[in-house]
Amino acid sequence: MLDISMIRVLLENAFFTVLSKPNGMSVHNDTNSVAEWLTEQKKPLHFVNRLDRETSGLMLIAYKPEFHQPLSECLEQGQKIYRALLCGSWKNQNQNSKSNNQSNSLEWSWPLTDQAEGFKNIQGLTADRKECLSVVQLQRTNAYFSEVTVQIKTGRQHQIRKHAALHGQAIAGDNRYGNEKHNTRIAKLYPQSPPRLQLHAEKLSFRFQGQDYTISDPHFSLDHFF
Repeated sequence: MLDISMIRVLLENAFFTVLSKPNGMSVHNDTNSVAEWLTEQKKPLHFVNRLDRETSGLMLIAYKPEFHQPLSECLEQGQKIYRALLCGSWKNQNQNSKSNNQSNSLEWSWPLTDQAEGFKNIQGLTADRKECLSVVQLQRTNAYFSEVTVQIKTGRQHQIRKHAALHGQAIAGDNRYGNEKHNTRIAKLYPQSPPRLQLHAEKLSFRFQGQDYTISDPHFSLDHFF
């Protein structure tokens, strides 16, 4: 069981709290969750953004109900940037991937449903799919992995995980959309990295009530894979 003391508060003011959630911890509807920690700390539960249990990183929580919608709109107009480790050497082109005239930058635009799916039909039922956009920037690559940052322009469930798998480079440690046997082998070859989904919500940037905010959580290193 995870220790909820692993949650770190990065910024707190009269309008919102920004905290960093460890991977393996659910946001709510579970014991040992972010909601449980917030309740113990007598803090509000107005989640502006949410993360999968398997994903670590930044979460924005409004202090009062009336701040929730304005913060949500500000964050939608701002930036949400993730860091991820993809399996395999970098592929700079693919169907439904648009190159930005740079081999190290892509836009993933496969339409997706807004619910969890499986590897057999990652995009889900055609009638339920919605437009999606993930802007991907390569950071480094070798024969086995590619480290990328991803800015999501839409907020579909499992969006980055699904898009990475459709691109042909599933996120390392993703047993839902990737290859579980391959992930088990990675865990054995890289024991210095605990087995996990290698996806981290690293940066939030937005403007709220006339002030610019940029909050980063760089406590996620992929150096041992390169």
